[in-house]
Amino acid sequence: MERPVNDSGQGAEDIEQRAAEWVARLDGSPLSEAEKGELRHWLGQDPEHRAAFEEASATWRELAALRLDPGPLRAVVPPRRRVSTARKAARAGALVGLLVLAAGVARFQFGDPWLMLAADYRTAPGELRTVPLPDGSTVELGPSSAIALDFSDGERRVKLLAGEVFFAVAPRAGAETRPFVAEAAGGTTTALGTQFVIEESGDAADVLAIEHQVEVAPGTAEAGKAVVLSPGQEVRYRRDGGIGRVRTRNIETATAWRRGLLVFNGARLGHVVETLNRYRRGRIVILDDELARRRVSGVFPTRDLDDAIETITAELGISSRSIYPLITVLY
Repeated sequence: MERPVNDSGQGAEDIEQRAAEWVARLDGSPLSEAEKGELRHWLGQDPEHRAAFEEASATWRELAALRLDPGPLRAVVPPRRRVSTARKAARAGALVGLLVLAAGVARFQFGDPWLMLAADYRTAPGELRTVPLPDGSTVELGPSSAIALDFSDGERRVKLLAGEVFFAVAPRAGAETRPFVAEAAGGTTTALGTQFVIEESGDAADVLAIEHQVEVAPGTAEAGKAVVLSPGQEVRYRRDGGIGRVRTRNIETATAWRRGLLVFNGARLGHVVETLNRYRRGRIVILDDELARRRVSGVFPTRDLDDAIETITAELGISSRSIYPLITVLY
């Protein structure tokens, strides 16, 4: 069945997406005169444009948790009818992740510009990629991941800039005498064996040994804080030098993403959402910290994560709301 098309030839979903992009753009830096003219023209082009814009604006506010100044919106769009103070209070504010959404418009269309410049290899949301390295090692990049190579005469260094990577390291043997070092979140993982996984998460990184051993050292920590992991052992370290306790993890479960599955066993919702966001172009945002700490279990095929969101909301008894295709809010 074809999507409905308006007189200007745009499908309903195209109009909704364009409206959502304008709403997000209005929360950023002030519009230029050219942009104001473009918005006025688009709003006046078709009544469906204005209706979609007002619906996106209303949804944005209804998802809100913080009160923010509507800023340049007042200068461009005719004022809406006045509402009571009580109703304003009920609908006031903007979503905690409002600025994330504004930035996400550009990221949705073009990806992270910093990663585009810094990375030697990267993947799009939902994409898996295997990259052979010059020394015979291979790396498997998970979705929304990026690495930069820094090979020298003294070492083989790979910088994990974002996401999750499975390393299969060519051993130090024969003519290859250089150590293999993976850098992430300010710390390093040195391969004493061949296979390991690193998942970067903002100011922290998780390292899991798969085959043989690896040595993990936070960047600002003294040598005594370095730990050696054996297969099936995992540790998290932070950019500030802190390092957690070594824990045991099921390797098959931890690497299920390589087989198109995401497996969570009592994981914090915040971590689950962070993972799902690497597989989708739109963003999932959690409204409050308490909700982010709730626990989730489940096995989800990566090819259909809309079902995952429905399952999670049903399991936790929470609600969701979306501005297609940019953002889904859990509350």
